[in-house]
Amino acid sequence: MGSAAGTGVPPVGYAPPVSVERRPIVDRRGWSLLAAVALIAWLARSIIGPFVVAAVIAYAFSPLVSAVERRTGLARLAVVAIGYVVALGLIGVLVFVLGHRLVEELGTLATRGPDSLALTLRDFLGGDQITIGGQIITTEQIAQQLQDGLAGALGSPMNALHLAAQIGGLLLNSILALIVTFYFLLDGDRMRDFGLRLVDPMQRGRVARLLERIHAVLGKWLRGQLLLIALVAAVVYLILGPLLHLPYALAIAIITGVLEVIPLVGPLIATAIAGTNAFAHGGTNLAVTVVVIYFVLRQVEDQLVMPIVIGRAVHLHPVVTIFAVLIGLTTFGVLGGLLGVPVAAALNVTFREVYGPETRILAADPGV
Repeated sequence: MGSAAGTGVPPVGYAPPVSVERRPIVDRRGWSLLAAVALIAWLARSIIGPFVVAAVIAYAFSPLVSAVERRTGLARLAVVAIGYVVALGLIGVLVFVLGHRLVEELGTLATRGPDSLALTLRDFLGGDQITIGGQIITTEQIAQQLQDGLAGALGSPMNALHLAAQIGGLLLNSILALIVTFYFLLDGDRMRDFGLRLVDPMQRGRVARLLERIHAVLGKWLRGQLLLIALVAAVVYLILGPLLHLPYALAIAIITGVLEVIPLVGPLIATAIAGTNAFAHGGTNLAVTVVVIYFVLRQVEDQLVMPIVIGRAVHLHPVVTIFAVLIGLTTFGVLGGLLGVPVAAALNVTFREVYGPETRILAADPGV
């Protein structure tokens, strides 16, 4: 019996590749509305901060609210209201217990920081002065200039007025973020359903799956970052305070935890702050010890904590990470830098879904 290879007849069971046409996920009306929203966000970028913060907080705690709602049978409004009371109560307790000490340490650190820097420069340079371009500059002059600049920023009437305006703006933005977070937690599902209405009806199931994948990635990242801030701050405080007896341990621990969310640059800044403080109050050996401790903590975080807490959900190339952070910083400032990585991760998931394989093989059952 001859082979079918030379006759041009396909073998039994062969199924040719079938092209699967992918309809556009969003129709023209949807793209127009998305473009309008993006344009409004760009024009309002100077005031969009509280809304972004509210969206992030709501995104982090929405699964918890939904879980409590299912388990207790309470209305979502009641769950959100109770959650607000509990959260604000915990924040109030923390402020009452640690607020005074933290403010005092931060103020002292800001005031005496130039002296610590001058002492560090003196020990590092092996003297009290340095020659730059034929001009002699002493470490005391550097410290005095830094202190005068700080005193001028706080003491000048115009700068004091500006500082008061900034504090007032921060309080107003915080209140606005709390209010918007409440409504995001309450009506987040309705907002999602409204967004799905912009999608081609034939593609809504696919978009819903895409949103679930993005939700899994961003949820892991956000909850991991919140846990990481608390964990790093607690460990650093225990090491710098009770163990090494360094001053400003609480302030430096909080700063270290917050800086952890800034990729690449944040940990370096935190290490520099802690190392300078250790050098000024304990010399070279203590500074080296603190730097080594920070390095070890970073390795433990990268190799052990992050894979367990976040996994490989937010797996981006370092170049992409740097680019995303810089784009965020340039466009939306510090807040944009913080959100650059999760936005890039969401885009990565979206690109893999939209530009996936365009063909699939519909093979017949071999047993037929």
